[in-house]
Amino acid sequence: MRVPAMSAEIGRPFGRASYLGLKAAMRRLVRLCGGLESAAMVTRVGKTELGRYQNPNEALFAPADVIADLEADAGEAPVTRALARMAGLCVFQLPPADSDPTFVAHLGATAKECGEAISRTAEAIGECGTITAARIRDMELHREIAEAHEALAALDAALTAVETAAADAEDGRTE
Repeated sequence: MRVPAMSAEIGRPFGRASYLGLKAAMRRLVRLCGGLESAAMVTRVGKTELGRYQNPNEALFAPADVIADLEADAGEAPVTRALARMAGLCVFQLPPADSDPTFVAHLGATAKECGEAISRTAEAIGECGTITAARIRDMELHREIAEAHEALAALDAALTAVETAAADAEDGRTE
């Protein structure tokens, strides 16, 4: 993991923008759970605390267990992804082990998601001739790229399934 220099701005390892990104990811997560009241029903904290976790004017962030509860309910992991990005890591949804190796579908999904990531990035640059942190955040470019990673992972799993089946057949282990 890369260790960032301390931010002179706030005396923490990351700058204000990184922490605001966590707040934005928490807002997205709460929305995915159906709002504050719905989110409060699947975790140990109430809607007031959940509201504080997403408020950019509060220095309070959600504990790991609350994030885990909400992301399990939402079926997506926006806060985990934001934390991973801060650590210089990439997180994506792994496909199920029994993935269907339908390659036309996998190739289509991969092309679609990669194309959307490139298109949205070009759109962000095209509006002002440069890319800004605000445009990256507003256009959810990290999410677009994460979706492309997921499509590539599904394609990779399908290829692995074909290789495993071929190796099993060579060894006489076909079912």
